Amino acid sequence: MSVMDSPAMHHELVDPSPAPSRRSRKKSRTYAALVEAGAELFESQGFDETTTVDIAERADVSQRTLFRHFPSKEAVLYGDMDELLFALRDALESQPQDTPVLAVVDNAITSLAENFEVHRERRLLQARLAASYPSVSAFSRATVQLGWEREIIAAVASRLGVDPLIDPRPEIIAGATMSAVRIATRQWTVSRGTADYMQLISTALASVAELGALAA
Repeated sequence: MSVMDSPAMHHELVDPSPAPSRRSRKKSRTYAALVEAGAELFESQGFDETTTVDIAERADVSQRTLFRHFPSKEAVLYGDMDELLFALRDALESQPQDTPVLAVVDNAITSLAENFEVHRERRLLQARLAASYPSVSAFSRATVQLGWEREIIAAVASRLGVDPLIDPRPEIIAGATMSAVRIATRQWTVSRGTADYMQLISTALASVAELGALAA
């Protein structure tokens, strides 16, 4: 038996990840359909004017099915944000260990901003509704942005080798960074998406790095 014919070699070539089950694929399609239906209705009718019944009917599912996937309309609006959270985590963790901490955070946020350019209409809709409806703004801050902030805190604390419950720097860096993101996003929203979001993010993040100079 040759090396290539050995059972061990054949085992290494097999992808250990199981294929998604039929049920899993159906759930994913339903989830995506609800997110798309919500976006279409929020855009055409307004957020408060759209009900969960409207969204379920547009996606051709029951309201009960909608609530199995999402706890609220706000969650439907931001239903595609999990992928951004994972992307942020990867961007924070994948950079060389000798990269300065602020540069790590800036690079990660910049990679996230690229997603805003790719999915411009969806991100602009989310930002516009957050600026117009208090419940959307509250969800964005308490769920979406808090998730990003926690990822930054964890990454900064790990790179500094500190306990973020004792050392305030990770949370301060994360808070300032998220403030920069909010400012850039607000400016982008006011421009109705005509401003260069990447440039707005770059300028806002540069301001964070310049804060130290104000103490001199």
